[in-house]
Amino acid sequence: MFTKFKEKIVKDYCYLTVLLLLFVSFSLYIVGFSISYKSQLSHIKMLAIEESEDLFYKINTKDLKNFPKDDDNSPEEDNYFNKIFIYEYTKDHQLVFEHNNMEWSEKSITKIINDNSLSFHKVYFDFNLVDNRHLKYLIYMRYPLLENNVFLGEVYVGIEITHWVREQIRIFFILLIIISLSLFFVRYVAYKMANKAMQPVVQSFEQQKQFIANASHELRTPLSIIMSGLTVLKTDDENNLSKFSIDTIDDINDESLKMKKLIDNLLLSARNTNNTLTVHSTKFNLNNLINKIYTKFSLLAKNKQITLKISNPPNIFITADMSHIEQILAILVDNAIKYSDENSSIFITITEDKQCIKIAIKDSGPGISIEDLPHIFKPFYRANNTRTYYGNGLGLSIAQILAQKNHSNILVENNKEKGSCFTLIISKN
Repeated sequence: MFTKFKEKIVKDYCYLTVLLLLFVSFSLYIVGFSISYKSQLSHIKMLAIEESEDLFYKINTKDLKNFPKDDDNSPEEDNYFNKIFIYEYTKDHQLVFEHNNMEWSEKSITKIINDNSLSFHKVYFDFNLVDNRHLKYLIYMRYPLLENNVFLGEVYVGIEITHWVREQIRIFFILLIIISLSLFFVRYVAYKMANKAMQPVVQSFEQQKQFIANASHELRTPLSIIMSGLTVLKTDDENNLSKFSIDTIDDINDESLKMKKLIDNLLLSARNTNNTLTVHSTKFNLNNLINKIYTKFSLLAKNKQITLKISNPPNIFITADMSHIEQILAILVDNAIKYSDENSSIFITITEDKQCIKIAIKDSGPGISIEDLPHIFKPFYRANNTRTYYGNGLGLSIAQILAQKNHSNILVENNKEKGSCFTLIISKN
């Protein structure tokens, strides 16, 4: 019974924990990514400033030769220079200096230099597919050389950041793998915690369940003795009893019958919870059972000036526990009479198709609110508009239990005009 509830606790705990993990992990990732990306931006801006100073020196010294970089570099410096490009231009767009060892980027760089719409100081991002296999990533910028707000020239610089991008992607996927693996650990911990949290609840429920079963058994015997004693008392001393005494005995007997019904329902509910409720299926004539129900409740309906109307096609046979089906129909018809207005009608209709048999009981009562509809089959639940009537809220719960035990189901809907309609659907399979 608690399996679904425990699974819900585990699922909710996992959901919240994963959300927290995702939030913390990706927050840290975004912070780290931002710091690293700002470092890349700072790097390219420093390169642009250095090259603009170099261009300024060349313009001032009027030495506009295309100087090569110093060849006496360390391997680290060579590796660095192989991943950058530099193009220096005068204000007349005369090329003063160029450096680019990235052959794959030539087309992109030509396009960049010829793009006059590029803003100064802004860093751009680009990528290229090399040999239809490898993606290469690049950041670049256009930097102006100004003196006293006079434009003297411009510098185009770029840095290949393929390694950096791949590192970020690798970190991202490692993070996803860690979070995915942590799900198993989180679920294991959640399951253990749910078991521990549910243990006192399960124990309490088991004790309550056992108490209800024991109390129901213990109360049946004295109640039967009381009812038998009332019958004997009324039969033997009817001529010697006053009308008040006879009425009192009848009232006690009526209340005893109600108590017996409640005890029987509690015992049935306890047996269902303990999985000891047995089903004895036999093939029987449903029409005869419907007629029996009609006869049983005709007087009760007549006392409220309610007309029972039956549409009962002949020769319908079903295989189920006949006592269970009878109890279900008795509960539904009894409720229909209880909640219907006086001088109204109750319709009992049987329909049949290839898959199932449907028994619909339509009343003219107050109906069921939309808020109450999902809960009416819960034990002890009573809708707000039915609290003025006698009842304990077990009837519909018992009816649904018995229906499901017989591979059937009860559906409910409100009528368009007034009242509600309960339909018992009995599967032929």
